[in-house]
Amino acid sequence: MLVCDKWTIETWQPDFSSSGLASPTWTRVRSNGVELCNSLEWIEWRDNPVQVQTCDACGTTGCASGGYVHLSVIQDLVLWTTPQIKVNEVGSPGYFSATAPARFGALEFPRDTWESFRTAANQIPEIGTFEHANRRAIIDAWVQGPGRPKALDRLLPMLRARLLAVDTLEIADALHWIEYWLRWFEEDTDNPVKGTLVSQVPEMPIETLYFDGPRDEDWPALAKHRDIYVPVLDPDHIFIPVG
Repeated sequence: MLVCDKWTIETWQPDFSSSGLASPTWTRVRSNGVELCNSLEWIEWRDNPVQVQTCDACGTTGCASGGYVHLSVIQDLVLWTTPQIKVNEVGSPGYFSATAPARFGALEFPRDTWESFRTAANQIPEIGTFEHANRRAIIDAWVQGPGRPKALDRLLPMLRARLLAVDTLEIADALHWIEYWLRWFEEDTDNPVKGTLVSQVPEMPIETLYFDGPRDEDWPALAKHRDIYVPVLDPDHIFIPVG
């Protein structure tokens, strides 16, 4: 998960000469040295999946391959996660992930960040107009990250093979809670998720999973909430389900 609270905005001009069109001025957004979006103004924000990296030779949505995200909101947080496509839908185009989600797993934008984007480009809709996150969006935001598989059915085998330690939990207990939440999210993936996001407090310690690899692959995955352990999107956004 990449928390997009540090970012840069720059104006630039794509070259439309090959398509016989005048070259516009676009606004690009980067974070952690990675392009998030190449034109805030030319994106079809009402689509979902949304192509946030459009063709720089004509600006037409769908002309370039890839560059897509699933866009949703929970509370005042905008999520960019893996495109949600029905694999059996005949004639569906290839909705490959945009560069940043493919690298970091998922992106989250706090409200003040999103409002800054809207100041830079008034074509961007308000947060309240986007669809509420479903369970699939939350599980993608939770489990996808550096060193973790994109396919959910490969996550537990990977954890059993590579997990070395957890802050205070036994490895078996950590795996139990991750397996529990994977089942919970997958029971009803398409409907709006029922739950709240809270910030970490002292009585909610976060349990980080440590792997046999680079430190940026370690996963702050769970937080203690009363007698259970719940999913952590980041320390400021811990998911507590309702019901």
